[in-house]
Amino acid sequence: MARATPEVGTRIGGRYRLAELMRDYDGIAFWHATDEMLARPVGIYLIPEDHDLAEAVVAAAQAAANIDDPRFVRILDAVRTDQVVHVIQEWIPTARPVRVVLAEEGPLGPADAQVMITEAAEALSVAHEAGLAHLRLQPNTVLITPAGQVKIFGLCVEAALHGTSAVDPARADTRGLARVLYAMLTAKWPEGEAFGLPAAPYENGAICTPRQVRAGVPDAVDSIVDRVLNPRPRAGSPLRTPAELAAAIRKVPHRTPSPPPAKPSAPRTFAPPTPSAASGPSWRPSNATRGAQIGVAFVLALGLSLLGWQIARAIGSGSGSNSDATGADTLQTIPIADVIDFDPAPGGDQTENPEQAPLAVDGKADTTWHTNRYRTATFNKSKPGVGLVLDLGHAQVVRQVKLLLPVAGTWFQIRAAGASASTAPTDLDSYLVLSSADNAPAEDTLRFAYATNTRFILIWLTRLPKDPSGGGYRSGISEVTVSG
Repeated sequence: MARATPEVGTRIGGRYRLAELMRDYDGIAFWHATDEMLARPVGIYLIPEDHDLAEAVVAAAQAAANIDDPRFVRILDAVRTDQVVHVIQEWIPTARPVRVVLAEEGPLGPADAQVMITEAAEALSVAHEAGLAHLRLQPNTVLITPAGQVKIFGLCVEAALHGTSAVDPARADTRGLARVLYAMLTAKWPEGEAFGLPAAPYENGAICTPRQVRAGVPDAVDSIVDRVLNPRPRAGSPLRTPAELAAAIRKVPHRTPSPPPAKPSAPRTFAPPTPSAASGPSWRPSNATRGAQIGVAFVLALGLSLLGWQIARAIGSGSGSNSDATGADTLQTIPIADVIDFDPAPGGDQTENPEQAPLAVDGKADTTWHTNRYRTATFNKSKPGVGLVLDLGHAQVVRQVKLLLPVAGTWFQIRAAGASASTAPTDLDSYLVLSSADNAPAEDTLRFAYATNTRFILIWLTRLPKDPSGGGYRSGISEVTVSG
């Protein structure tokens, strides 16, 4: 594999001088560099041409480059030279990731957060209209300029770099926006401790709304967050697309934030983003004071370079509980304390090969908990399904379930009981649906659109494939892994 991390000072593509390595992950490097042809700073991803992700990253960069919206950090070029793929992007030295703003200044005012996320949601609506998605909207990839402009980092590219995908990209990005809004309002993260933020609290298995965490959040904004993040909103219908989220927030009356004050030492306030505004400062020295202003310009340029270094560090730094650059893909396996067969009434006799249940979590792919054999794929008229309940020992934040099945073609749901449940519920309605798969392959991984705090996970089989070893229909679970 070609070396993707050359030394400082290397000139790339005949024009880009590498200044500092900001991030090096899985053979992919991100550099701060100078475009010597245009005398401007840029960011560059360097990826070996034979890297597994090279083609996907180039395709993602080329797609993102077609989006002409100033609220996205622009992709400037994507080329191959010397067996290395180079993705060049805009460098905005004055912008800070949301995680840095929250760490340094605490939660934003509700009006500021409302303006920020509205702009971000409308920008994502533009991307989705063009068939593109971000899929990694987080406090590291949503940036804020001193003037209050939103800049979204990594459209398409961050997802390609991390192999992130979604069955419903619009809903995934809507949840990402709502999670960032939640963080802006509360300085807490609704998926457990991450990005340097403490975990948001839960109540009865549902995320506490921002207003429950911090006084002063308007009821209407509180309701909008709830309509996105909770599977059963307390009021209103779920919001599933960035356009729906933007429209809902636009209807909420709000105070227009004041323009930022001239003095750098004054308290921060955000102004509504102006799409035509420049991303960096400019100056023109007068004839009378040219020498002095050149000195000032040098100091400003040095300051901007340092700020640019800080933003790249912030984007590439760990998130606290996670070790990768975005803090969302490094999952921890959660031990399973117990496993119980689940065959509830009506329709079931409350037992489904209980002696085999431990085989689904014994770490062996060749041992299996099997369902009974049924005459039809859908069990019988009064029986909607069967499954296994996993006891995690205590309530924990769960993000993903991986299943190894004895045969392809099973339909199933992943459900969870409320966080307050101390014993496994015996009725199906006590478990909320987190994800589902129809006609699943023999090995399937379901990453939830939102993290869930729970002790009990139900793997609920709703349709069975034909049993290849005999007549009828049967499935089962050979191995299950829960991660958070």
